[in-house]
Amino acid sequence: MKIATPLLLICLTLVTSAQTPDDPIGQRAFANVERVGEANARSFFVFSAGGRTITIRHDGTGEINGVMFIKFRSFNLKMGGPGRLERLYTAEVGGDLMLAYEVASGRSGWGYVARFTPSTNTFRWVTSVPSVNIGPGLIEGNYAYVTGQDFLSKLDLQTGKYVWQRTDLTKDYGSVFAQFALPEINGPAIVFPEAGAKERTLAVDKATGQIVKGPSR
Repeated sequence: MKIATPLLLICLTLVTSAQTPDDPIGQRAFANVERVGEANARSFFVFSAGGRTITIRHDGTGEINGVMFIKFRSFNLKMGGPGRLERLYTAEVGGDLMLAYEVASGRSGWGYVARFTPSTNTFRWVTSVPSVNIGPGLIEGNYAYVTGQDFLSKLDLQTGKYVWQRTDLTKDYGSVFAQFALPEINGPAIVFPEAGAKERTLAVDKATGQIVKGPSR
């Protein structure tokens, strides 16, 4: 027993360390989930995560199926009022599921980023995104970079709070940045390429949110 006990403690420590959900992780992109069905009718977003099949309806109602003895669980996304789920991005973090999504209502829209724990069917936090045209986010360590129309941000994955936000892009550069493509890390900066034909890019200091290089007006 005197020999086995230290070995057992070491094994338990290694297992516990490997399963700690808040350990820093490397770079990881949010994946776009394609919509199944019609944009203005009944539609679904279906994807797999952690051995589970997850289906989210256009009204934000979600279903979890297919892990061990759990056949079915349901949850509801925060929608912020009447509207339809317009787009959805997902990423897995330490056993949790990151959801970045946009809700559309007529000509208006808004977004959210949420950290969801499928094993307990609970949300750790939900954070509002004050923009439309939510783009594919990028995770680096314990932070996520989230974009929207004229909107750049860095989000703390543990608390759901913004480290910084930029909402003044049109004022600074004279025209709307309608949507951004997947961000790219470049040393101490993060580069946000505009989606579409304009091909403008903004380089932002990761720590402060200050723009270090932008397109000419």
